[in-house]
Amino acid sequence: MVERDRTRRRLPDRRKGYIQKASVGGHKVYIHTGEYEDGELGEIFIDMHKEGAAFRSMMNNFAIAISIGLQYGVPLDEFVDAFVFTRFEPSGRVTGNDSIRSATSILDYVFRELGVSYLDRRELAQVTPEAANLDGMDGAPADAPQPVPAARFISKGFARGAAPDNLIVAPFGRKEPSPRTTPQAQAGPCLECGDLMLTDRNGTPVCGACGAAPQVQG
Repeated sequence: MVERDRTRRRLPDRRKGYIQKASVGGHKVYIHTGEYEDGELGEIFIDMHKEGAAFRSMMNNFAIAISIGLQYGVPLDEFVDAFVFTRFEPSGRVTGNDSIRSATSILDYVFRELGVSYLDRRELAQVTPEAANLDGMDGAPADAPQPVPAARFISKGFARGAAPDNLIVAPFGRKEPSPRTTPQAQAGPCLECGDLMLTDRNGTPVCGACGAAPQVQG
């Protein structure tokens, strides 16, 4: 058995993050994020524009539930996989976001945005990194990138003047995303519990039922 720490990791009182404004099927959506000191996502807020009070309250409380889950250690990847491709209205064309062009629901849009921004899940974006201008080069060709002011990425209010005005961000590249692989099942029962499903994890068979790593007899 593996015991996990269930202590809530609270965010600092003064936190950084960003606000993304977009429109999904003609409905305005504002995503507010809050981050820990190391840049990990710790909270989100979802605000709707000119929607009914019941729907807006439901989205706000849903965002609070997601935030509490993140602070108790639930991986953002789990939320992204659970809510991407959910379908309900409003849906359709997305405007105002440089990576996402359409969404099947508000939740699909929100978790696509979080997956692209915090997990580098480029497969959730609907434009190429070059077309989205994600490196902040203002459309400069790849062979002649130019540095940009750091104020474009750093909040002046959050830094309180700690970042000098002449600070710039040099051109940077992106690493190729590693393929998401699924553990391969192996034949043979677990010697601890008798379950027949063993998965290969880094070359070691691990039981999916009890978590034991029995030695497979050759």
